[in-house]
Amino acid sequence: MKRFGTSSGTEIDKEIEDLTPQNTVKTHKYVWKQFTQFCERRNYKLCAQTSEEQLASILKDWAFNMKRADGTEYKEGTVKTIWNISAKLVQKKFYEEFNRETNPFRGMIFEDARKARAAKRKKLQAISEKRKTNSVALEAEEISKIISIFDENTPDGLQNFFYQICSVELAWRGNEAVFCLTDYFKAECYNYGQPTGRIEYNTIFSKTAQSGEKHTAESKWLTPNKNGEDKCPVRLLKKMLSKITPNIKTNRLFLTPNPDWQKTKIWYKNCPVGLNQLSKWTRLAAESIGLDTKKQKISNHSNRSSAVSILAQSGANLQEIIEITGHSSSESLKPYLKLTNEHHGKILENKK
Repeated sequence: MKRFGTSSGTEIDKEIEDLTPQNTVKTHKYVWKQFTQFCERRNYKLCAQTSEEQLASILKDWAFNMKRADGTEYKEGTVKTIWNISAKLVQKKFYEEFNRETNPFRGMIFEDARKARAAKRKKLQAISEKRKTNSVALEAEEISKIISIFDENTPDGLQNFFYQICSVELAWRGNEAVFCLTDYFKAECYNYGQPTGRIEYNTIFSKTAQSGEKHTAESKWLTPNKNGEDKCPVRLLKKMLSKITPNIKTNRLFLTPNPDWQKTKIWYKNCPVGLNQLSKWTRLAAESIGLDTKKQKISNHSNRSSAVSILAQSGANLQEIIEITGHSSSESLKPYLKLTNEHHGKILENKK
């Protein structure tokens, strides 16, 4: 038996190519065809003599003037995807064919091209049918129904139960839970060391956080539910952490349930819940209580939308909401708000 393999570079390249999903291959071919047709119509050349300035100008023009084959506009989210793929393929072409490195994503010379992409998306956002569909906020009654379907005395039920409560309370972004670590949670204490009962949440608490790293947002808190111990996020978090047995080496919070948990008494595997699985939790839960997820977009991000609307309806002003959710501005909150005329009036009054 030979100690090392004998596969050639060509064979290795073929194996790498086979790893790429067919849908990705088709998408890249479509985008490159559109981009090269655009360049031909504009008499743009993508050759060794093309300077960085010219390349930046081409990508700037493409960002703002790309259209479908029939002349209609793309949706605003598609513009970003197509531009990013185009830039990536241009990078690859210039490196492989001309042995030249170029960086449309970070290079200063391409800054206006990236700004043109953002400007085009903003322009399309004003057209309702071109605007990216936002996940709808759930009503308080709907959230309550979703929470009630989970049994916290099972591995899967406990995680789902905690997630549906915690993701609203902490205004988590769509896939934030997938990468959530147990290190992000810390019991809050008074100055003399006595616990307050609240759990502080901040990514800065991670053991891998760089020294001196700034908070990405203000700390958030899980607060004891005095009106219902069964739905208390603090209690549920402690219960989840108590199920982390010595066999678990990962510090991810959400773990894959052990199918033999009843026999072994070990609730979870040493394996995080995957993105594809966790990203469906809210949609599947909504369907189970009878909500139509085909007529309205319901996803994990709906819980963040719900958090914004609940805060607004409770009388919180825009600045207070921003401090809790970590949004960059009041403008970025608008797509999340699901308010009655009465509540909308209160928000405007609080803003004055």
